[in-house]
Amino acid sequence: MQRSDIFTNLAEGELAQVNACRVSIRYHTGEVVFKQGSPCHDFVCITKGMLKLYREDENDKRIIIGFAKPVDYIFVPGAFTDKRHHFSAIACEETTACLVGIDVFEKLLRENPDFASAFMTKVSEQSIRFIEQMSSLVQKQMPGRMADVLLDLSKAVYNSNPFVSSLSRQDLADMSGMTKESAIRILKTFRDDELIRTEGDMIEILNYPMLERISRNG
Repeated sequence: MQRSDIFTNLAEGELAQVNACRVSIRYHTGEVVFKQGSPCHDFVCITKGMLKLYREDENDKRIIIGFAKPVDYIFVPGAFTDKRHHFSAIACEETTACLVGIDVFEKLLRENPDFASAFMTKVSEQSIRFIEQMSSLVQKQMPGRMADVLLDLSKAVYNSNPFVSSLSRQDLADMSGMTKESAIRILKTFRDDELIRTEGDMIEILNYPMLERISRNG
């Protein structure tokens, strides 16, 4: 089984502590892994499949803030504060995840400086990704936001071009902070301008330089 690289800093006995308490769970497509506002007791590591992470407002409007795939750990910000989830996670496809109790992580962080350093690096990287996405949503026009979404899906989420996405057009809208209708319209413009090609669930970026220019110019 694949293992997150943060565990390379653990001794054999410490790994045994993690293995003794971890629980592996399978989630079907569309199944909620945890809900925004619910109690937070575990860290979740994806071993197969993919989760989408999203925030909801009082009007049930969603913003997708990221994805988790093998072998990502979801470092929930409420774990060491109010013990609540501040976003939701739902399976985009058939997914398997390992749950490890927060108390185990707290013990390892106190006792193993190398593990604590690796843990904080991962938390920082996740925070930077969230900040960059929020900056895009606030500062860029809709074409720039959609360009960011497509580039991120190709380079960071699916690591492929073309890629077959399990995401709906509503998901793309939720990632880019626009309505579904606006997302569909911009995707059509990108197709007409021969920046992308779509066929069912397949998306291919045909002109990376131009899409990156649209992203930069916002």
